[in-house]
Amino acid sequence: MNNVIDISRNDLLKQELKSKYVDLSDAEINRVDTSFEQLVENISSKTNQQKEEVAREVEESMAYAKSKSL
Repeated sequence: MNNVIDISRNDLLKQELKSKYVDLSDAEINRVDTSFEQLVENISSKTNQQKEEVAREVEESMAYAKSKSL
């Protein structure tokens, strides 16, 4: 998967990710440039969850944030 996200400009997505992954700091979220894979890897490492599960949850958060920004 090679999704590109602009997390720096999507406060709703940041809020969604922080609510799902409370141990994730703002700095960790903001450290990701535009790489979906990097974000999933960081969350997976931090939470000890499977990458596939994290990817699904992040995709759901992205879809929710996108639907609210339309």
